[in-house]
Amino acid sequence: MPKKVGIEAIYIYVPEFYVDNTELAIHRGTDPKHFTEGLGITRFGVPSPNEDHASMAATAALRLMEKQNIRPMDIFRIDTPTESSLDNARALVSDVIGMLEQIYGSGSFSHVLGYEQKFACISGIERVLDSSAWCAAGWNEGKYALVITTDNAKYNLKSREEPTQGAAAAAILIGVDPELLEVVPGVRGSSLRFENMDFKKPEGREIALVNGERSVVSYLCEMDNAWRRFSSASVAKGFFKLENGECILDHIDRVVYHNPHKKMVMSAYGSLLTQEWRSLPRWNKVANEIGDVPTKVGIDELSYYGSNAFNTYRRKLLGTKMFYEEFKKRVWSSTLASELVGDPYTASLFVGIDSIFENDESELASKTLILCGYGSGSHALIQACIIPKRYKNAVKKMDLMPRLALRHKLSIEEYEVIHEGNITPQDWHEKAKQRFILEKIEKNGTKEQGNRKYSFAQ
Repeated sequence: MPKKVGIEAIYIYVPEFYVDNTELAIHRGTDPKHFTEGLGITRFGVPSPNEDHASMAATAALRLMEKQNIRPMDIFRIDTPTESSLDNARALVSDVIGMLEQIYGSGSFSHVLGYEQKFACISGIERVLDSSAWCAAGWNEGKYALVITTDNAKYNLKSREEPTQGAAAAAILIGVDPELLEVVPGVRGSSLRFENMDFKKPEGREIALVNGERSVVSYLCEMDNAWRRFSSASVAKGFFKLENGECILDHIDRVVYHNPHKKMVMSAYGSLLTQEWRSLPRWNKVANEIGDVPTKVGIDELSYYGSNAFNTYRRKLLGTKMFYEEFKKRVWSSTLASELVGDPYTASLFVGIDSIFENDESELASKTLILCGYGSGSHALIQACIIPKRYKNAVKKMDLMPRLALRHKLSIEEYEVIHEGNITPQDWHEKAKQRFILEKIEKNGTKEQGNRKYSFAQ
């Protein structure tokens, strides 16, 4: 029998500080419901001036290793997928192991294969699948692979995107016979398309250039295309066996999406329900209530998803009792943590996974869970997973939700000072302990320019 491979454990690191979106909305002269209910984000994380993507990644990795009692020799590769790389040549994993070796000793990770991948927000799930494949093939000298997604979503002050910011790092342990989530080989679907108008961060920019409407359209388009290929693969592999009147979604227990904000997730799930149900008798009830789906005839996909007709219909669908019940059943528990974290790009999908296990009160052993990853540019990947019977052993060690309640709220004035980079790492008064901190960045014009000095805060 093929080896069972997948996620052994997850640890989500979130910064110590957050912004309250109700307060931000009032400060910006906007109805708070537009942020908290319309976008579905009540708080978003903000890194302190003395932490960055690498320090967040290293802290997440250290805490996961300590919780799981993992030694450096147990790990054979480390991936650091991010869209916020700190250097155009050096991989982020180099900085990460430099910090970890302050704890475990010089050279303790010298045997490890190290990678960094960039494809906007989707690269985390791609690295998880790649590492799982290595474990399945038996190419691993150690027991585990470690994938560390880390990002800080940052937009201009007073922009439309500002309330969707967020920061986090997710350390994901990959191995054989996993406790938390088993990847089902070959039961996946992908959609990749050239796109350069939705979201980009040209060289030298810390803040992305975003076309919000194009981003939503691309997200919906690629998710739908990936689902069609996922459906074909799942049937071809015999993973699902459908009876008359059934659809694939009937056999799926939980769905986790990359979550820029909850309204995009709801829109993607509504589009999925339309695909799955429209050819079934149950769709008649929906059509009788809100009418049938607008036709695609004579319209290319991107234009269709951006059309007034489709968006008007989408809003009607999301307001139905049918949609609410289906969303609550399969997706809702995955969005609860994201409401408090915001959108941490590559870490977003894994925040959703953690959220299910910490918030869902149902018995999940042997249930089917589907991961829906997405990255601007434009790529979607949908992967089937099974929740192992032993999953509660891993869940006992998860503590994201309690930690989210212990963070410190920034005033809007404090947040704006941090956002604009008006406090250096050296000038920031350290509060949090037991994490890696950025002490200084060497100035341009010196031999050490750009070098970052990190230490561990005891």
